Amino acid sequence: MNINELQEELESLGYYCYKKNGVLFSGIKGDKGPIEGTFVLNNTFSISLINKITISYLVGQISTEKEFKTIKELLKFVKQVFPLEE
Repeated sequence: MNINELQEELESLGYYCYKKNGVLFSGIKGDKGPIEGTFVLNNTFSISLINKITISYLVGQISTEKEFKTIKELLKFVKQVFPLEE
Protein backbone atom coordinates (compact mmCIF):
# COMPACT_ATOMS: atom_id res chain seq x y z
CA MET A 1 0.00 0.00 0.00
CA ASN A 2 1.35 3.42 -0.89
CA ILE A 3 0.74 6.75 0.85
CA ASN A 4 -2.14 7.67 -1.50
CA GLU A 5 -3.96 4.39 -0.83
CA LEU A 6 -3.43 4.83 2.91
CA GLN A 7 -4.87 8.34 2.70
CA GLU A 8 -7.94 7.03 0.87
CA GLU A 9 -8.39 4.28 3.49
CA LEU A 10 -8.17 6.70 6.43
CA GLU A 11 -10.52 9.18 4.76
CA SER A 12 -13.04 6.41 4.09
CA LEU A 13 -12.97 5.66 7.84
CA GLY A 14 -13.73 9.34 8.59
CA TYR A 15 -10.30 10.84 9.35
CA TYR A 16 -9.13 14.10 7.76
CA CYS A 17 -5.79 13.74 5.93
CA TYR A 18 -3.30 15.75 3.93
CA LYS A 19 0.17 14.99 2.57
CA LYS A 20 3.33 17.07 2.82
CA ASN A 21 6.88 16.01 1.93
CA GLY A 22 5.93 12.32 1.70
CA VAL A 23 4.33 12.27 5.16
CA LEU A 24 0.61 11.80 5.76
CA PHE A 25 -0.80 14.09 8.44
CA SER A 26 -4.15 13.08 9.84
CA GLY A 27 -6.61 13.70 12.64
CA ILE A 28 -10.22 14.11 13.61
CA LYS A 29 -12.00 17.12 12.15
CA GLY A 30 -13.27 19.29 15.00
CA ASP A 31 -15.12 22.54 15.49
CA LYS A 32 -15.13 25.56 13.20
CA GLY A 33 -11.83 27.44 13.21
CA PRO A 34 -11.30 31.15 13.88
CA ILE A 35 -11.12 31.99 10.17
CA GLU A 36 -14.03 31.53 7.76
CA GLY A 37 -13.86 28.12 6.07
CA THR A 38 -11.36 26.62 8.52
CA PHE A 39 -11.70 24.00 11.23
CA VAL A 40 -9.77 22.62 14.18
CA LEU A 41 -7.98 19.30 13.75
CA ASN A 42 -8.12 17.21 16.93
CA ASN A 43 -6.07 14.16 17.94
CA THR A 44 -3.49 14.62 15.20
CA PHE A 45 -0.93 12.07 14.07
CA SER A 46 1.46 11.64 11.17
CA ILE A 47 2.34 8.51 9.23
CA SER A 48 5.46 7.83 7.22
CA LEU A 49 5.97 4.88 4.88
CA ILE A 50 9.58 5.79 4.07
CA ASN A 51 11.73 2.68 4.73
CA LYS A 52 9.33 1.54 7.49
CA ILE A 53 5.74 2.08 8.67
CA THR A 54 5.78 4.59 11.52
CA ILE A 55 3.20 6.77 13.25
CA SER A 56 4.08 9.84 15.32
CA TYR A 57 1.65 11.38 17.80
CA LEU A 58 1.55 13.23 21.12
CA VAL A 59 0.87 11.71 24.52
CA GLY A 60 0.27 14.82 26.61
CA GLN A 61 3.21 16.97 25.53
CA ILE A 62 5.52 14.08 24.75
CA SER A 63 6.13 13.14 21.13
CA THR A 64 5.80 9.39 20.61
CA GLU A 65 6.69 7.22 17.63
CA LYS A 66 5.58 3.64 17.00
CA GLU A 67 6.65 1.27 14.23
CA PHE A 68 4.43 -1.34 12.55
CA LYS A 69 5.11 -4.37 10.38
CA THR A 70 1.86 -4.11 8.37
CA ILE A 71 -0.64 -1.46 7.33
CA LYS A 72 -3.38 -3.62 8.88
CA GLU A 73 -1.69 -3.34 12.31
CA LEU A 74 -1.32 0.42 11.83
CA LEU A 75 -5.01 0.89 10.97
CA LYS A 76 -6.08 -1.20 13.97
CA PHE A 77 -3.89 0.99 16.22
CA VAL A 78 -5.31 4.22 14.73
CA LYS A 79 -8.89 3.06 15.33
CA GLN A 80 -8.11 2.15 18.96
CA VAL A 81 -6.02 5.19 19.94
CA PHE A 82 -7.87 7.81 17.85
CA PRO A 83 -11.50 6.66 17.91
CA LEU A 84 -14.06 8.63 15.91
CA GLU A 85 -17.16 9.81 17.73
CA GLU A 86 -20.29 8.07 16.54
